[in-house]
Amino acid sequence: MVAMPAMTLPRALRTGLLVSAAALAANLLAVVLIGLGVGDAAVLNGVRTALMWLLTPSIAVALVVMGALRHGPGRWHVAAIALCWLGDGLGATTGLTVVLLGLFLLGHLAYIGALWRTRKRSLAWSPAAIGYAVVALIAGIITAAGAGSLAVPVLLYALVLAALAAFAAVDTPGLLGGLLFMTSDLVNGLSMFAIGIPDPLRSIVVLSGYVGATALLAVSLQRRLGLTDPERRQRTSRAAARTTSGYYRTD
Repeated sequence: MVAMPAMTLPRALRTGLLVSAAALAANLLAVVLIGLGVGDAAVLNGVRTALMWLLTPSIAVALVVMGALRHGPGRWHVAAIALCWLGDGLGATTGLTVVLLGLFLLGHLAYIGALWRTRKRSLAWSPAAIGYAVVALIAGIITAAGAGSLAVPVLLYALVLAALAAFAAVDTPGLLGGLLFMTSDLVNGLSMFAIGIPDPLRSIVVLSGYVGATALLAVSLQRRLGLTDPERRQRTSRAAARTTSGYYRTD
């Protein structure tokens, strides 16, 4: 794993993260109010469902604005966010676990596609990968035991999740983002199929982990690809063009 120097995030990404954080905070406030029995639960659940559609798209939009689609890993990464976004939104809207599971599985595979070029710098190419696999197997087996017909997909999902976390560990944001994804998704799976976790606690852990992971993985991508705000990119291009054409040269 390669450590990267700290740097100021581009304005587009900061804005995307703030919008995502605001949607998360509003969602969790609704969760707390429902748990406390304050307000109309049906209305608050409707608000929560609507907010599910707002948790991460601003991060994807920020990456697109910064030019992520001009790079192969960036295209895979944006596709991954979109698939998880659909899984979260459609899963909340339809209440179908298979929809949530299937789209998130595809999203995690897309994340791995985005990280494939840096695989040899990641923990996936180190003995630490065994630890990721063991944790995923233990949680996956416990979850699969109560998943009925979804047992095999649930176990497969846990292993893909561990692979994503290991591949993501190429820098500090990626390492933390991968661990947050594992924590969020494994807790969600255990809650749905194995252990009765109170909904307020489950929602706080799962949603905070999911949004946090999405944010950290986006920061990792931005640093790996050197993505910047459009105006800065244009200034850099103009400066390079002037130098190439002979302006401001001193030789």
